[in-house]
Amino acid sequence: MYKNINKNFLIVALIFVISIIVLNIYGCNKSDSKVVAEVENEKITQDELNKELNNRYGMEVLQDLITEKLILLEAKKKNINVSDQEINQELEKVALNMGGMDKLKEQLKNRGVSFDDYKQKLKMDLLLRKLIISELSEDEIKVFYENNKQGLPLVEVSFIMVPDKNLADSIVKSLKNGGDFTKLAETYSQDPISKDTKGYVGYLARYDISRNSPTFKTLEDAIFKNPQKGKIVGPIEVDYNKQKLYYIVKYHNVLSTYEEVKPKIQELLAQQKVQEYIQKLRKNANIKIHYGQEEKK
Repeated sequence: MYKNINKNFLIVALIFVISIIVLNIYGCNKSDSKVVAEVENEKITQDELNKELNNRYGMEVLQDLITEKLILLEAKKKNINVSDQEINQELEKVALNMGGMDKLKEQLKNRGVSFDDYKQKLKMDLLLRKLIISELSEDEIKVFYENNKQGLPLVEVSFIMVPDKNLADSIVKSLKNGGDFTKLAETYSQDPISKDTKGYVGYLARYDISRNSPTFKTLEDAIFKNPQKGKIVGPIEVDYNKQKLYYIVKYHNVLSTYEEVKPKIQELLAQQKVQEYIQKLRKNANIKIHYGQEEKK
C-alpha cells in the first residue's frame, strides 16, 4: 500500500500543465494573424491555432481554473498557507524523482511551460494537500498504519545495478574511498527503475519489490535485513533471466515508528482523496459558467 508514496502529488501538479500551455498560447495572442506554420505554401495563422485550442481545450482549462479558485478560497477560509521554502522543498523532491533539476526544467521547456508557472502549480498542489490532510482524523491514519505495518520499515534508497561482478566490486571499493554514489550511478548503473534518476529510487516498503517481481526477493531480503540511514550495502547478487545482476544499495532514510511514518501516510491518504475532495468543493460552491453561451446564441 506504500508503493505509490514516491509520486507524492507530482501527478496532481501536472493536472494543470495543459492549462498553462493553452493559456500561454491563447492568452497572449487573442487576435493575431501571425503565421505559425506553412504546409505546401498554405499558411496556418495564430488565430486559427487559438480557435482550435479554444475548441479542444477551452472548457477543460476553465474547469482547471475553477478548481484552482476553489482551492485558494478554501485555503483562505482555513488560513492555510504555503511558504516559498515549502515550494522549493517540493521542487527538490520532484527534481530528485526526475533525475535532477536540469532534467525537470528540460521537460517543462519541451512542454512549453515556464519554471515560474510550474512553481505556481506546485503551490496549488501543496495547498490542496494541506487542505485534505487538515480533514484527516487521527483514527483514519492509525487504521491505515495498523493495516499496513507489515510493510515497515519504509526505506529511502538509491540503487546501482551492473551485470558484472568485477565492476560491482570496483564500484564498492570506490564508494569506500569516498566516491560519489550519484555520479557512479549515473555512469555505470543499468537499473531500469533508477538509471535516469542518478540511482535514486525513493521510498520502498517491505514486499514492494517481491510483490511486483518475485525474482527479486533476494534483493528485497538484503535491503530489509538491517537497514541503517547512510549505510551502503552490496554487491547483492540476483539471478534474473539466466544472468546475474549485482546491486549496490544506499540508504538515505529509514522510517519505522508510527510518528516517523505518519507524514508519509498523510501524503498517501491525501493523494487517494484528491478527486473526492475536489468534487466536494465543487458541490458546495456556487459556480456559474458563462463560457460558450455567446456561441450558442
